[in-house]
Amino acid sequence: MANLAWQRELDRHIASLAERFDEWRRKKIDCFELNELIHKFHNGPSQEIWKKHNYFDADAIVAMAVASGILKKEEIPQDILQYIETEIKLYSRESEV
Repeated sequence: MANLAWQRELDRHIASLAERFDEWRRKKIDCFELNELIHKFHNGPSQEIWKKHNYFDADAIVAMAVASGILKKEEIPQDILQYIETEIKLYSRESEV
């Protein structure tokens, strides 16, 4: 489940970057702007996602993913969901602040 969360979160950001590649192909942005966007992606979302998925344990990652809508509660096996329910509530409250 943690790996699925990682993939989905990264997919979201890469999809946005892919749109910028499309703009470059249509000559709406130049290669320098695209290069800067790639650089910002690498130093921003890509690194943040990597850190999260390498510094937190799998339970916390899955709880954060549910709290942020990356994973749906229905996707989580019931035995795991019961175990992380408190963490989901904690991360849900943190995202409201």
